[in-house]
Amino acid sequence: MNINYTFHSHTYRCGHAEGDIEDYVSLAIKSHYRIFGVSDHVFLPGVYEPRIRGDYSLLEEYIDAFNLSKNKHKDEIEMHLGFECEYADVFIDYYRSLLVDNKVEYLILGQHNGFDDNKQFIKYVKNHAEDTDEDLNRYAFDLIKGIKSGLFMYVAHPDLMFVSAKEVTPELKVLTKEIIDTAIKYDIPFEVNIHGFIRQQKREKYHVIGYPAGYFWDEVSKSKAKVVYGGDFHELNEVGNSVLKAKFIEFINKHNLHLTDIKEIYKSYRKKISEI
Repeated sequence: MNINYTFHSHTYRCGHAEGDIEDYVSLAIKSHYRIFGVSDHVFLPGVYEPRIRGDYSLLEEYIDAFNLSKNKHKDEIEMHLGFECEYADVFIDYYRSLLVDNKVEYLILGQHNGFDDNKQFIKYVKNHAEDTDEDLNRYAFDLIKGIKSGLFMYVAHPDLMFVSAKEVTPELKVLTKEIIDTAIKYDIPFEVNIHGFIRQQKREKYHVIGYPAGYFWDEVSKSKAKVVYGGDFHELNEVGNSVLKAKFIEFINKHNLHLTDIKEIYKSYRKKISEI
């Protein structure tokens, strides 16, 4: 299987990744990628979250760095600029403006946490300290609202709610069905996130399911929901990494998943955004 694209990658600006756009793109070209999308954690006005996302003041510099790299490599690789975002009512107008004003070309939905109407951080996926049903319900509720908003090209690591789960509970089964049914209704793909395979040691240490979560993707396979690949690169050695690629291929084969044509996904998404 030829994995030659990603729309999910990060830079040093988020505070928990290394390297800049040019570093990743240069490696992507060497690894024979045809499409490279840069989607750092979205910079939010009025929000200060060091080590989670870059400051809002970095927006124009981020765009400039992308354009510099894109112009340099225009004959070698197709490049696109976006953001990975959490859905929150308080930011929906800002997200829409990023697209309408052509600041970025796309947004992907990565629901790590929520925000209240005062832009205060709400954490509901606790990373190895078991989540409550209330936490999980809030995660699914916000994720589903994000899918329905129509602003996002696809859902990154939709199975993140399994990160602290020790077993597939009835609640997780219900939420899995609700999320998949909504994605099918609104024709939004799910991303199998290759970065999750890096967390294998933590999964074993804490005896948690983590992600990618087999149960979730078995249900996706049964439903025929659309599936895409996501690199979610945070370190330079992840680009073109043969071990991660092998784990990804093994996983999608095991769970009978079939990747949807990413160019068709992007083309359809851009048409929808042009009508906003």
